[in-house]
Amino acid sequence: MTVRFHRIAVVDWSASSTPVTGPDSIWISVLDTADGRVELSNPRTRAAAAEQLENLCRLPGAMLLGVDFSLGYPAGTAAALGLAGRPAAAMWSHLAELVDDDERNRNNRWRVAADLNRAVGAPQFWGAPSTHAGPWLPATRPADPPLAQWRETESVLRARGSRPFSVWQLLGVGSVGSQSLTGIPMLHGLRRRLPEDAVRVWPFDTGLCDDPLEGVDHESSHTVVAEVWPSSIDSRHVDHPVKDARQVIAMARHLREQLDAGTPLFASPAARAAGQRVVDEEGWVLGLM
Repeated sequence: MTVRFHRIAVVDWSASSTPVTGPDSIWISVLDTADGRVELSNPRTRAAAAEQLENLCRLPGAMLLGVDFSLGYPAGTAAALGLAGRPAAAMWSHLAELVDDDERNRNNRWRVAADLNRAVGAPQFWGAPSTHAGPWLPATRPADPPLAQWRETESVLRARGSRPFSVWQLLGVGSVGSQSLTGIPMLHGLRRRLPEDAVRVWPFDTGLCDDPLEGVDHESSHTVVAEVWPSSIDSRHVDHPVKDARQVIAMARHLREQLDAGTPLFASPAARAAGQRVVDEEGWVLGLM
């Protein structure tokens, strides 16, 4: 089965506390699946990026939006925090309530991470700089954290020889913890500003399915959000001086090729083997089959 999207957007997110462009900032590539044309942008702030993504979501037609941060946490996280309801949705709502992130990128992610550690009874998030480290937010990985370090998708990647980072690590080259703490509330807000069901998150909303667009009017505005790992594919062939930019362009093109080939990206056998935890709380990296 070939799943048809009008556009494929890939976002390299940043948790920077100041406006920034260039390396280690936000890059967004948008590929038109009809002609393969790619538009690249480098917004200075998360607020500007969120506005751009909202505008893309409002365009007619279906869009696949790939983001390079974790969309879920290891199974048991929501329960450890005392959150009621479906774990992924409860965690998204909780983070949206806790995280403050203004139009100049000033945010409280370090305090939020410390408060979440306190809520589960011991340090779990780690990687704080010296200015923010303390008893409830260590600079180095705790020896005996209360929750699992890895989601199942990362365990599979590690078993296959890759080296993903834990969602609990907040700082360091390649880390995704801070990006998730700022990115999930951004997506939560985006969904609230758009019509109901205009944005669905794979696999939390769609399940592990053959076609996340089944039953959708393909000419209406509809976005499927999925977690991607741009570092997992070769981007050296892309002509751009910034690595992050090369990666989002290469990933958008790679996803188009996979979809055109009929690869069952949204019904990963490995994800199905991992069980209901993938759909309920943890999520999965799109393309990990």
